[in-house]
Amino acid sequence: MAQRMKRRNVSANSKVPTAKKMDPAPTQQSSVAEIKDWYTKNHRDIENYAAAMEGARGLRDVTKTSTTTITAFNKDSLRTYLKNIGSNEKNLRNLSRYLYYRCHAYYRLIAYNANMFCLNARSVIPDYDLVNGGDTNSMLSSYQDTLNVLDKMHLQYEMLKAYMVCFREDVFYGCAYYDEDQGLFILPLDPDYCKISGAYNTGDYAFVMDMSYFRSRQTVLELWGEPFQSMYRAYENDTTNGKWQPMPDEYAICLKARAEDWETVVPPFSGLLSGIINLIDLDDLQAIADQQDIYKMIWLELETITGSDNVDDWKITPDIVIEYFNRMISEALPDYTSAAIIPGKLDQISFNNDKATDTNKIAKSTETLFNSSGGAQILNSASISGTTAFSAAVKADTEMAISMLLPETQGWVNRFLTYWVSTPAKVKFFEVSAYTKDEFKQELLTAAQNGLPTALAYNTLNQFSEKDTLALNVLEQKILGISQLFVPLQTSYTQSGSSDTGGAPTKDDTEITDDGEASRNKQDNKK
Repeated sequence: MAQRMKRRNVSANSKVPTAKKMDPAPTQQSSVAEIKDWYTKNHRDIENYAAAMEGARGLRDVTKTSTTTITAFNKDSLRTYLKNIGSNEKNLRNLSRYLYYRCHAYYRLIAYNANMFCLNARSVIPDYDLVNGGDTNSMLSSYQDTLNVLDKMHLQYEMLKAYMVCFREDVFYGCAYYDEDQGLFILPLDPDYCKISGAYNTGDYAFVMDMSYFRSRQTVLELWGEPFQSMYRAYENDTTNGKWQPMPDEYAICLKARAEDWETVVPPFSGLLSGIINLIDLDDLQAIADQQDIYKMIWLELETITGSDNVDDWKITPDIVIEYFNRMISEALPDYTSAAIIPGKLDQISFNNDKATDTNKIAKSTETLFNSSGGAQILNSASISGTTAFSAAVKADTEMAISMLLPETQGWVNRFLTYWVSTPAKVKFFEVSAYTKDEFKQELLTAAQNGLPTALAYNTLNQFSEKDTLALNVLEQKILGISQLFVPLQTSYTQSGSSDTGGAPTKDDTEITDDGEASRNKQDNKK
C-alpha cells in the first residue's frame, strides 16, 4: 500500500516567495483543506484563464484581470485549426473555453452531458473465492474499509468538475489529494503543460507534466508540496531530459472524453463550434437591433417667411434658435436620441426593427445547435413530442455521454482504492443517469423481490450510501422499532402470511363495490 500523503511542516522563519495577485502559501501546514481553499481563490491566475479569451472577435475579456488585446478570430481560422488538429490542440482548447463562457447554449450543452453521471448508482462487491468460499470477517472488513473511503471521496461533486472539463476540452488532468480527515480534493492541472503518456490496465490514463510550469510559480510549488516538489527536483537535476515528469500513480487522474484515440486531443463538440459562433453573431446583431429600436433622431427646421423671395428671410433669428437648441441637447435630450437643425419644422424619425424575425432566427439557431449535438431534446423543450420518442432520445444521450468516461472513472476509483485500502472491494457503477435511474430502480426492485441481492444497490439510487442504508435499517428496526410504531408502512405489493410480521397486507375475500359497500365473495354468496 502506497504511503499516505503527509502534512509538511514549514519553518516560520523560512521565506516563501509570493506570486503576483496570489495569496501567500500557509506558513505552518499544507493540508488537503488548505490546498482546496487556496486553489478556489487563485485558480484563475494559476491556470491562465486569460488565454481562453484569445480567439474571439472583438469581445471583452470575461476575466476582467488582463488588458491584453484580444486576438481577432474568424471562421477561416477555425477551419485552419480543424484541418491540422494535431498542431492546434491549444488553439481549439482556448476557443472552446471562450465559447463556454460566452455562449450560454454551449455551456448548457456541456453541463447537460456532464450531469448525466450518477455515481451514487453503484454496487460495492467484496472479493469472493468460488472454490474456497469466503471468510466472513475478511469480507466485512474489506467492505467496511472500502465504504469508509468512498463516503469521504464525495465522488459526485469532485468528478462533476472533471467531466465539465472533459466535454469542454476532451482531456482532464488532475492530482488527487486524499486525507482520511478531509477527504478527496482533485486539483485540476493546466493542460498546456500535460500530455497523456499511456494507459493503466484499469482503463484510465497515465500522464506527464512539464516541470517548467513551476519556474515562475514557486509559491504554487511550495503550497502543492508532493508530488510536485519531488518531480521538480528531478527536473532540476536533469534539465535536458527531465522536463516531462510522470505523475505518480497514486496521485494521477486523467480522463478523456474521446477515448477511441488518446493521441488526438480535440474538444468533443468541435464540429459545432462554427454553429456556436453563428449563434453568437446573431445574438450580437439582435443587441444592435434592440438599440436601434429605442433610438430616435429629432430635427428642428428653420422656417422662412412664406412668400418671401429671400432664402435667408427667417421667421426666427438663427442665433436664437441655436441657443435654445444647444440647451435642449445638453439638458433635455435622453440617451439613444440625437438631434439636428434643418430649415423647416420640428420632427422625428424612429429606427424600429422587426424584432420578432431576429428573435426567431436566434431560437431556430439554438434549436439547430442542440439537435446537431446528437439529441439533447431536454435542452430544447419546445421540440419534445411524445413520451416514447423522448425516452428513447434521453437513453441515447445518456449512452453517448457516459459510455467512455464512466468505465474510465470506474477504473480510476478501483485503482485509487488500492492505495488506501489493503484489500479493497470492487466498485461497479451502473450505466444510468438522472433521467434513466427511475426505470433502473424498478428493475432492481423487481430483482430484489425475486430474491436477488440488489437491495443495497436499489437504495443508492435513493441517495443513501450502503453504510447509510445499513445504519438506518438497524436504527429503525432494532433500536426504534419503526415497523411496530408506524403501522402500516406498506407497499401495494401483496405478500402472503400474517400482517403482524410486517410488509404489505394479504388479500382477503372481500371486494369493495363502486358505491363503497362491502360484499362477500362468490362462495359466501352461495351460502
